[in-house]
Amino acid sequence: MDKSDSQKLYNDLAKELETLDSQLKEIASENPAVKGDFDVRVEDLGSSMEDSAQEMTSLDQRQALVDALERRRKEIVHAMEKIKAGTYGKCENCSAEIHKDRLVAMPVASLCMDCAKIARR
Repeated sequence: MDKSDSQKLYNDLAKELETLDSQLKEIASENPAVKGDFDVRVEDLGSSMEDSAQEMTSLDQRQALVDALERRRKEIVHAMEKIKAGTYGKCENCSAEIHKDRLVAMPVASLCMDCAKIARR
């Protein structure tokens, strides 16, 4: 991957990171002690048993969404760090070059296809 491709990818990842941060801030509060760690905000729907049950369901759904967004955020930050360090596109397991088609389809890929297949087993 040449320098201009890397810069474009970095910019695209930075935009996605902004979007993720915006989405996270809508449903969660960032933990000031740990950058990139978010705590779900709880909605107060009332004090009845039904309200409490609805709050718990909402909390579970929000927590699952926050967890997924945080995972994606960490992948993006990691890929951006690798681009800066000049190590982007190399498998973290075997150091082989990750095929460009794989990186285009999945810019946060950190493993080559062979290592990814082994990791899925």
